[in-house]
Amino acid sequence: MADAALQEIYEKLGEDGLRLARQQSLNASLSSVNWLILLFIFAHSMTDFGWASGIAWRLGDDDALGVLKVVFAILLLLYSILAILEGYSLYKQEKRAGTNRQSMSGWMLGRLKQRLLETAIYSLYYWGVYLAFITWPGGWFPAVVALTAVLVLVLYLSGYLHVRSHFKLEPLGDGVLKERLERLFEKAEVPYDGVWLIKASEKTARNNAMLVSKGGKLRVLLYDTLLDDLEPEEVEFTVAHELGHRIHKDIPWRLGFYGMSLLVGVSLGWVVLFLTNGRWGLYGPDDVATLPLLLFVISAVMFLLQPVANGFMRAREYAADRFAIKLTDNLRALEGALVKMTTRNFLDPEPPAWLEFWFHDHPAIAKRLRKAREWAGVE
Repeated sequence: MADAALQEIYEKLGEDGLRLARQQSLNASLSSVNWLILLFIFAHSMTDFGWASGIAWRLGDDDALGVLKVVFAILLLLYSILAILEGYSLYKQEKRAGTNRQSMSGWMLGRLKQRLLETAIYSLYYWGVYLAFITWPGGWFPAVVALTAVLVLVLYLSGYLHVRSHFKLEPLGDGVLKERLERLFEKAEVPYDGVWLIKASEKTARNNAMLVSKGGKLRVLLYDTLLDDLEPEEVEFTVAHELGHRIHKDIPWRLGFYGMSLLVGVSLGWVVLFLTNGRWGLYGPDDVATLPLLLFVISAVMFLLQPVANGFMRAREYAADRFAIKLTDNLRALEGALVKMTTRNFLDPEPPAWLEFWFHDHPAIAKRLRKAREWAGVE
């Protein structure tokens, strides 16, 4: 029964684990609020005190290369601050949960590497945005649309590179699990490129699974911690769930919505920059020193659109669960996988409704368990 599986989650978490799961859920959910607050402080400081204009003056923004240097310097400063603040708080959280297996220096190095990659990607994007503002003051929108499409493609491709830069990979040896996954892909009629293990246990006790495209086929990537926690049939369900996302094209949908939100943010940001022309020593959209203000407006727009995006993605999670149940015909595997992954990753099985509505892109575990039994026709 779904209630029995839910009860098992509560028993395995215990009072301390449940308290930690709820705190972790709240911290993760409010990270977007913290990011917005940080950007407000950053934008206020950089514009009101003239720091952004000072950077632009010192580095020179009178040509394309100068604009790039200013954009990179501002983003590097912002992401460095974020990496330090976020990295330390997350490190303490992971230590309390017992899921982190890295030293403080190793953990912080990993966060800095991630933020440096983001700095490089978004520096090129915003460089292009400002060049469009400067070159086509009245017709910049088509160029920004094209830039955003390229950004979305880069983000799609960078997921696998992120994994490779943080973890070692090795192919899964022959065995029951490999055979089950081969049959699963045959049943789904999806081209299959084998199973690889992500050696995550060297850094974390958390578990995960994903699929990546390789030459027109799908390769399964499994955290080695997942194999320690789950039975083969439960791993099979987890892969089937991810396969549902791929077949339903949920990743392109997610990134597409992100791109649309970004376009709305840039468009509204341009209006704000135009209206603030002459204030704080700034000179409108063609002044690259306005970047901190633009970043704040974009983040505010995305924060307001977050419930729409998350509501859509929660529906896609249900669809992936339903696909996996239909493909595997194994409700027990779904329940077992959700119970074990929830307790291993310290997830709150029943978060407050307001928190789920605004911040969560996955439905509550309790809801997924009940829905699964409905689809399987079990009372």
